[in-house]
Amino acid sequence: MATALVKPVGDRCNLACSYCFYHPGTGRAGGVMEEEVLAALTRAVLAERASPAVFAWQGGEPTLAGLDFYRRAVDLQRRLASPGQRLGNALQTNGLLIDSRWAAFLAENRFLVGLSIDGPADCHDAVRRSAAGAPSHARAVAAWDSLRRAGCEVNILCVVSRANVDRPADVYAHLAGDLGAQYLQLIPCVEGTPPGARHDASLTPGEYGRFLAAVFDLWAAETSRSVSVKLFDDLVLYLAGRPMRDCMHRPTCDSHLVVERDGSVYPCDFFVGDEHRLGTVTERTWRQLRNTARARAFRSAKQRQRPAECRGCRHLDICQGGCRKFWRPSAGGFTQYLCEDMRTFLDACRGRLEEMARAVQRRWREWRASPGR
Repeated sequence: MATALVKPVGDRCNLACSYCFYHPGTGRAGGVMEEEVLAALTRAVLAERASPAVFAWQGGEPTLAGLDFYRRAVDLQRRLASPGQRLGNALQTNGLLIDSRWAAFLAENRFLVGLSIDGPADCHDAVRRSAAGAPSHARAVAAWDSLRRAGCEVNILCVVSRANVDRPADVYAHLAGDLGAQYLQLIPCVEGTPPGARHDASLTPGEYGRFLAAVFDLWAAETSRSVSVKLFDDLVLYLAGRPMRDCMHRPTCDSHLVVERDGSVYPCDFFVGDEHRLGTVTERTWRQLRNTARARAFRSAKQRQRPAECRGCRHLDICQGGCRKFWRPSAGGFTQYLCEDMRTFLDACRGRLEEMARAVQRRWREWRASPGR
């Protein structure tokens, strides 16, 4: 599989979320990815002949590129794909521009849509407002309804911040109960801009871990298991013997490349800077970009520079040092800002995760042994 995380409008957004790691990029003037860059990007990814080839559209707010931009993108993919090559598209949005036209297009073209909702209205609107201070929860829920009516596959991405960290039951009940979401992602808010700076929405060590453990208790108690919480499911499958899907907990940083509006390519969404720039899609092939010295060094850095607290940790096989975005320089190396959180969560929940993994393994064995398979 080849995955490109694409930012067709860069950091431009129609919200001014207080915790955004691009902030104060919000509102910065800028255009949309030019046709030449879009075509070069599409050719570069599809030329790898990987199947599926996945284009994940993010921002800023990627719907600011306009619906016609995505019509051209899908048309290019279909014209340039190799025979039999499977295509995938994903869109992460705040939902403000999603209407019936957008929803119909996304459903027809089988986009996986990630919609940002941080729980009940008071939690969400405390941090997710426009530059003028207008709340956005009602509009995000309206987008949710439009997407569901159109038949889109929709995930909800919930940022865990000071606004909702003390209300795990309310957040889970709203997203899984009130909205009926079947796929959830829970993302920690721990810093502002520049990297390492804290702001009013930032979590302190341990809070995210306690939030995860509380949500896990609710999730694990449901006998139907109709809701997928990405981190929990990723861990169960990993403990059952599958490769880790969550890039935060892989031993190397190699899940995707990021393409900015001008075609510049970087090894990760959280490491977009001159020191990490790999080149452009108009000048290099996808393979050349992945194999630059900078790209190779970035991929291996987790194993070479792992935080000191990882040594001897009984959860290292799962955590793998976590995401490098949360590493902080310390004497002689690094510390992991979320170390206490992962220890708190895994100390409380690892045993039950392992039980679930064993149940999954039994089902796999029964399936393999079933007659007529």
